[in-house]
Amino acid sequence: MRDQVADLILVRVSPPGTPAEDGVIDFHTALMAQPDEHLIFGESRGGDDVAAYFHTGGTTGVPKLVAHTHRGQLVAAFGGASMCGYTSSDVLTATLPLFHVAGTIAAGLSAFMAGTELLIMSPAGLRNPAIVEGFWRLVAQYRATLVGGVPTAIGAVLQVPVGDNDISALRAGLTGAALLPPAVGQLFRQVTGRNLYEIFGMTEASGLISIDPLCGPGGVGSVGWPLPFTHVDVLRLNADGSLGEICTSDEIGVITVRGDHISPGYRDPDHNDGVFNTGFLNSGDLGYKDEQGRVYIAGRSKDLIIRSGHNIDPAMIENAMSTHPGVALAAAVGLPDAYAGELPVCFVELLAGIEVSDEDLQAHAQNTIDERPAWPKQIYVIETIPLTTVGKIYKPSLRCEAAKRKVSELVHDELGLPGAIVDVVDGGARGMRVTVTLANDNRSSVPTVEKALAAYLFEARVQVA
Repeated sequence: MRDQVADLILVRVSPPGTPAEDGVIDFHTALMAQPDEHLIFGESRGGDDVAAYFHTGGTTGVPKLVAHTHRGQLVAAFGGASMCGYTSSDVLTATLPLFHVAGTIAAGLSAFMAGTELLIMSPAGLRNPAIVEGFWRLVAQYRATLVGGVPTAIGAVLQVPVGDNDISALRAGLTGAALLPPAVGQLFRQVTGRNLYEIFGMTEASGLISIDPLCGPGGVGSVGWPLPFTHVDVLRLNADGSLGEICTSDEIGVITVRGDHISPGYRDPDHNDGVFNTGFLNSGDLGYKDEQGRVYIAGRSKDLIIRSGHNIDPAMIENAMSTHPGVALAAAVGLPDAYAGELPVCFVELLAGIEVSDEDLQAHAQNTIDERPAWPKQIYVIETIPLTTVGKIYKPSLRCEAAKRKVSELVHDELGLPGAIVDVVDGGARGMRVTVTLANDNRSSVPTVEKALAAYLFEARVQVA
C-alpha cells in the first residue's frame, strides 16, 4: 500500500501492550505524547487538499482511485444533511459499509454534521444474515427514526415480518447505489407505513449528487433535486458520442454535474479523459429532468452491469470467455433480476464447426474470472453476435434478448401462461420496454402478470390480444 500512496501514514488502534510494528503509529502511544490541554497538529490543511482516496466499482476488474478534497466532502455532507433533514433527535441505521462512499458521507459525515445518532449493525451490516433477521427488532429497540440500505438489502429486510416490534419511531427510509424497483418502494410503504426516498450519488462527486427530500411525498420514481451549490444538467448525446446542448424537460440525455464537491480527478490522470476534463463531471448515466427540476435516472451510457449496487465490468467477462479455444466472440450484458436488479449473462459466438457444452463454458468462466459475482448466471450460445457498421458489438439488442428470455421463462413456465407473447424493445424512461400480450381467455391473469413484472427495473405493460 505504501508503494501506491506516497506519504501514507498508518495509525493502529489496538489494546495497550500490543507489540509495535515498524512504520506504524500506535494511537494510544501517540496520544500520550500530546500536551494535556491540546493536540498538536502538523501543517494545516486547506479545502483543496486531498482528504481521501476512494475506489470505484464494487466488483470491477480495474477499480480507479478517486481523489476527495476536504471541501468536496464537506460540501457533499452538508448537502446530504440538509436534503435528508437530519436532526439531533434522529437515529439512523448505518448499514452501508464504511469503506464505501455512501457509508462515509450520507451515513457518516452528513449525520455527524446534524448530531444524528448512528446505529451500526455489525461490521457487515445488511450483508450479515443475522442482522437481516433481527433488523426490525433492532429498529424497535433503539427507536430508529431513519433506516437505509441498497434496494436489494431493503428488499431482504422487508421479507422479515415486523411482528410485535414497535417501529412507530420510524419516519422514513433511504436508499441508493442502484435503481429502486417500484415494487420495493410500494412494499416498504405497506410494511412500515412510511415512504422510501432515493439518493443519487457517485464516488466522483464525493458521494452525493441529488436527493429526494424527506420533507416531500417520496415514491415518485425520482432521485430528487440537486444538492445545494450543485448544478445538474442533462445534455444531448450526439451520434458521434459527444455531448451537445441542454435537453428540454423530460428529454433523455447524459447527466452532467458541476459543484465544489466534484473530485479533482482520478489518481491516475490518464483515466480523466471524458469524465473530468470537460468542465463538468460526465456521470455516464442517462436521465432527464421534469418541469420542476427533479432528476430521473433512465439508464447508463456505459455498459456496466449493476448487481445489487456493485459495478461489474462486462469486459472482464468478455475477455475471460474469449480465451476459450472454441469461442469466436463474447458479449456480456445484464439480465433483469427481481432481487439484484441485474445479473451478468454472456452471449457467445462459437468458431465455425466447433461444439462446446454449457458445462464446459461455465467451468471456463469460473476458472478464468477472478470475481465470483461476475460469473455469468447464464451463457447463451447464439449463431451470430450483432455488430454495428463499424464492427462494434451492438449490446442493446442483446440486452433485449436476455430480458425476453427471462420474462418468457417467468410468464410461460412460472406463471403457467405458455401462449403469452413477450416483446422487448430498447428505450423508454427506464431503458427498456417489455410488453406481454395474453390470450383473451387469460384476461383474468393480467393482475398476476403485472405484479410479477413490477419487481423489475424495466417499463412493463400487460395487454390482452
